[in-house]
Amino acid sequence: MNCLLATVLCASAALGSVALLESSAAAAALPVTAATASSDDGNVAANAIDGDPSTRWSGSGDGVWIRFDLGSVTAVDSVSLAWYDGDSRRTTFDVQLSEDGSHWSTALSGKTSSGTTLSPEEYGFAEGSARFVRVVGHGNSSADSGEWTSITEAAVSGGGGTTPPAQTPGVGGVETPADAILVGEQDSEFTIDSGGTAADPDVYDCQGETVHGGIRIEADNVVVQNCRVDAQQQYGIYSDDNTDVTIQNNDIKGVEGPGDLNAITFFGNGHKILYNTAVDFVTGDPGDSHTDFIQTWVSDSHPTTSDDVEIRGNKAVGPDNPDQDSSIPSIHQWLMVEDYGRGGNSGGDTDGMHNWIVADNEIGDSWNQAIKLDGPDDIALTRNKFVGSSTKVMEVTSASTGVRFYSDNEVGPDYESVGMPVTDGPGPA
Repeated sequence: MNCLLATVLCASAALGSVALLESSAAAAALPVTAATASSDDGNVAANAIDGDPSTRWSGSGDGVWIRFDLGSVTAVDSVSLAWYDGDSRRTTFDVQLSEDGSHWSTALSGKTSSGTTLSPEEYGFAEGSARFVRVVGHGNSSADSGEWTSITEAAVSGGGGTTPPAQTPGVGGVETPADAILVGEQDSEFTIDSGGTAADPDVYDCQGETVHGGIRIEADNVVVQNCRVDAQQQYGIYSDDNTDVTIQNNDIKGVEGPGDLNAITFFGNGHKILYNTAVDFVTGDPGDSHTDFIQTWVSDSHPTTSDDVEIRGNKAVGPDNPDQDSSIPSIHQWLMVEDYGRGGNSGGDTDGMHNWIVADNEIGDSWNQAIKLDGPDDIALTRNKFVGSSTKVMEVTSASTGVRFYSDNEVGPDYESVGMPVTDGPGPA
């Protein structure tokens, strides 16, 4: 019997005013009272917080770490790290948070520095509470000293609160930058095979024009925005094993098949799927097709696991289908994620997906569950509105750990259960 899930309902603004929340520019550098490390070569941990870029901390080995003590538990949402020889080699690392110095959660996993600068690089993550912040090193890309992790200066920031940016759902909800690559109306699939840099991505902006045939992204450091997508195929927007891709403020319709029918399919690290709309996005009788708003997986053909993913402010709903009639082109799962070796897939990277946030979305009708997570770890779900119907909101298999469904999510009366424990309180920004 359907029931109102009072434990996860909270007061909120009307549907049309749901806003993407992100860290404000007011977030401040936090005082670091001490730095310690698992090891050093005489270049001690204190050198990383002495304000002198000519000194450094250095440690050797996979898993070597440096820990920063903030003195008390506080909100943390980024670290700034300047790397020794950072203009000629790339360092791979994790960032972990702890309130007590014993129990740690991973805020960033397998992150890699740019390899292009000696200046500090800022790495943001979902806000968490911590007294201790630990950077765990996994070596660098140099041929002769690749076992070392070495930081000249480090800083930790947070506590700035949240503020809504000037962005609303759908086409036109984000401004066209002056240097954007303008995309006019297209009569067939539009392929993007050239991108920018991590600091200056190429922005492809349709300014409301329609792309007939979908959009395929085959480049890193790309932003695709303000496009009306008439898919005319199995997917609306497809990003194929790319890094740092933002898909924002697009309107997707006309997905048709047979087979898997997805508004957005993506593979790769650092994807941001923001403020897109997909209302009644499947065309025709879906038959035996499987319909998802967003889908990703790991396999031989798509080997890259997807870390550091943000899914915020999207609206994908309709049509209503509480009886789960297969002739109605409703959403089967709003979000479907299968990690290495899951869902009948084989091959690909074995290191697993990590560090996702799913926030401020409007989530419509689905079938057995609205969201299925089969393998990804460290996922925060917060401030989402579940406005459709389903047997349950979440299916999280035993292959996933660190999945948190916060009580500030809103669940409508046509869901039979959440399907997992609820974490009290507001989720991260």
